[in-house]
Amino acid sequence: MRPVQLKLPNAEGSGNPFAQACVQLGVSQQELATLLNTSHYAIARWERGDIAAPKDILERISSLLSPEANNGSDLEALSQSTDFQSTNIRSDRTKFIPNSDHQLTLLSEPRKSLLSELWDGEMWLDSQDDLTNILLDRDKPAPTSDNPLSDEIISAGKNTYTYDAHTYHTKVPPQGIANVIQQYLPHGGIVLDPFAGSGMTGVAARYLGYDVVLNEISPAASFISHNFIGSIDSDTFTSSVSQLIESLEEVRKLLCFTDCRECGKEVEYLHVVWSYVLECNHCGGDFLLWEHCREYGENLRQHKLLRKFPCPHCKAEVNKSQLARVSSEPVFVIYRCCSKQTVQHPLNDNDLQRIQRAGDLLSEDTEFIPKHDLPDGANLNQPRRHGLDSIHKFYTDRNLFICSLIWHQIRRVDDPIVASYLGFTFTSLYKRVTRLSEYRFWGGSSNTANFNVPHIFNESNVFLTFERKAKSIADHLLSTAIHYRGRRVIRTGSATDLNFLPDNSIDFIFTDPPFGANINYSEMNLLWEAWLGSFTATDAEAIVSKHQGKSVEDYQGLITKSLSESFRVLRPNHWMVLVFMNSSDKIWNALREAIEASGFSIEKLSIFDKQHGTFKQFVSENTSGADLMIHCKKRVADVSPQNRYISSKAEVECVTSFCQQIGSDIPLLPYLHVDRSSEVDYRTLFSKYVAQSIRHCTSIVEFPEFRRLASKALKHYVYP
Repeated sequence: MRPVQLKLPNAEGSGNPFAQACVQLGVSQQELATLLNTSHYAIARWERGDIAAPKDILERISSLLSPEANNGSDLEALSQSTDFQSTNIRSDRTKFIPNSDHQLTLLSEPRKSLLSELWDGEMWLDSQDDLTNILLDRDKPAPTSDNPLSDEIISAGKNTYTYDAHTYHTKVPPQGIANVIQQYLPHGGIVLDPFAGSGMTGVAARYLGYDVVLNEISPAASFISHNFIGSIDSDTFTSSVSQLIESLEEVRKLLCFTDCRECGKEVEYLHVVWSYVLECNHCGGDFLLWEHCREYGENLRQHKLLRKFPCPHCKAEVNKSQLARVSSEPVFVIYRCCSKQTVQHPLNDNDLQRIQRAGDLLSEDTEFIPKHDLPDGANLNQPRRHGLDSIHKFYTDRNLFICSLIWHQIRRVDDPIVASYLGFTFTSLYKRVTRLSEYRFWGGSSNTANFNVPHIFNESNVFLTFERKAKSIADHLLSTAIHYRGRRVIRTGSATDLNFLPDNSIDFIFTDPPFGANINYSEMNLLWEAWLGSFTATDAEAIVSKHQGKSVEDYQGLITKSLSESFRVLRPNHWMVLVFMNSSDKIWNALREAIEASGFSIEKLSIFDKQHGTFKQFVSENTSGADLMIHCKKRVADVSPQNRYISSKAEVECVTSFCQQIGSDIPLLPYLHVDRSSEVDYRTLFSKYVAQSIRHCTSIVEFPEFRRLASKALKHYVYP
């Protein structure tokens, strides 16, 4: 294969609209990303030509660069036209202001369950009545497209407060879903998501004014969906947050302050950082990890927590991941006071006394503490090995006591809707206030879909974290939920049985089904469900899991039953779009067979670019990336599945041929914040390869093998 120089648009040239926009408007890539409500990462890739920009972005850029454009007014209009945009409440309000017109009324005793007035065990608040009315009003099929949407890529970022309002293990940005819904249902209709997760399909549909039905097997995810696609007056919400926090002010002052080492005043701490004490596997000596694993660079990003280092006792090299954990100790407190800068200091006697006081209080009152034991599980065995064998042990004593008090007060709130949104704020804390919050020199926290217990972790201030998350939720209420018009139905149950829906009643399905063994949702939802007191029925959970005794064949069977139900309720000649990605050839083949066995016809595959890779995707050589959208149609005439496979020898030839056919159109991965040359984006390349393989009914090699073969095929290419 002869060398080929990849052709990329000139970053300063006239051929690239993003470069032109930066020059003409006098803005940086980051500022242009803010105007377009997208990510800096996406702008960088579009400007370089690594991946194609979506049609709606190109149209807005074209309009902005037209000769008639007026810079100032057009910039303002562009910003205002952005869907799901933030109202920047974080910068507008630093503290919640109680609303004198709204007084938080508390019951004398807390509800047994926060869900008792929201959920009957299947249907959520008013869902059955709304479903009856929706089906009566929309008894005729809504107009839909004859052909799959023309876009080869849908791009939507995670950089909105709607997306940020509440964490979940996988979420599809709602503005991207809205784009797809509008193209398939230009005049409205009923939208279904049978694997609803946190409810982003519902957010998109209600924002557009469409009726939506969400089905989800997890009570915790259903609770999150219920609040994400519901609404409450933002002033009522923020006032309720303020009054709830004020009711616990005495405990806050008792446990969450430290002494400013510079001016001597009491100041609320931001974090207390803890380190595990480890035992050397050579000499048996104990040592505090924090004191021996640090390496400092020229800036925060270059500081490191070493994986290997000499034992302070015997000097033999040790690997921290192989050492037994003895206990954990607080090592320093972080706060901001008179210097206006974040500072850190070792704990003093007062700090240690506060920690001890929290332990004493906790031992006196354990009524509202979730003591759900962890079963065996792919994501649960690591914390169990380190002593976290029950949900309450995921917290330090202080954070567990404060969380239990907040949860107690939330369950006392008289208004069930207000209580629900305060509970939504509480569940949004998730791992941020647990021992699972990994310390990083530069701040921030990871949100990986596992329960990894870091060696050095943050004890975050629960009150400050609660207020910060409430501000994101308030912004979502002001910027997105305030525009909701469509009706909603939420049902907790398995997608294998949608008996609450009649045949041929749904106009469009958009869903993000479970990705095989990638994420065990029932395990990851335990942290929420232990507080809520309701747990996922795992028998019908579509997953590959040795702990549940489910193979790829079991997963395929459950997905087939689920898609068959989707086929039954979807109207003839209407569409279902699946968003999916997996690195395993077995999972891809199982999904393809499930789609065909359920009766759907695969009409097209395109890419859903979320604009940000996950941490795992960047650090793991074997993790696939960009999601695929599989456009499926319920045809009136039977379509026989085309099951034909090729030999392993031909699979190798297929990957090589694919790399040759793609020519110079090879996606590259830019590194914006580190001095590192661009590299082939094998994950996006794999997505293109899978799409071609499914279209041509050829079998698929798993991602690690694809990466090896593609790297070999592309070794003669020259990259800029």
